[in-house]
Amino acid sequence: MNTDRRDAKVSVLLDAAREVVMRFGYRKTTLEDIADAAGVSRATLYYYFPNKEEVFRALIEREINAFQQILTDAVDPDAPPDERLMALVRTRYTHLRRIKALYSVTHNISREHLPMALQALGGLEEAERALVAGLLGEGIASGRFRPVDVDLLAAAILAALRGLDEQFVFEEAEALPEGAETLFHTLLHGLLA
Repeated sequence: MNTDRRDAKVSVLLDAAREVVMRFGYRKTTLEDIADAAGVSRATLYYYFPNKEEVFRALIEREINAFQQILTDAVDPDAPPDERLMALVRTRYTHLRRIKALYSVTHNISREHLPMALQALGGLEEAERALVAGLLGEGIASGRFRPVDVDLLAAAILAALRGLDEQFVFEEAEALPEGAETLFHTLLHGLLA
């Protein structure tokens, strides 16, 4: 089977897995549920994924990669660093529901598979931290931001945003939490040189 056809089939299967896990949660989702949602036989599903854990590993990786790409694409390389940071925050919340499946899976995943899920989420957190630290570093280098410890500040920014994530995702908020706007306006005023 050529790579394009295989990738297309895997994408259909992972779309179905995402839909099913959002409906039933990780523990209650079965391979039969996923196969039914994808409109394929269980044998077809087993051809691509030997077990439920591998389906969810692939789903988590795909959702993380898609979210990282969305964040990267949202940052206009020609905009000033403060505008780029704000664009990153706004985009993050606009697309945060995309990773609700990740929260659902990792929140309900069995103890034996939790390290895999946490490792994948750790990769997302590191990529986000590197993106924010890079924007802070560019702002300092351009003279737009005053000198700060970029790694420490990037970690603090993301810790604050993750606190807001829970409200946004789990409490079904419909818009960027006012707290995120306030946090970033206050932060940016303190950063501007």
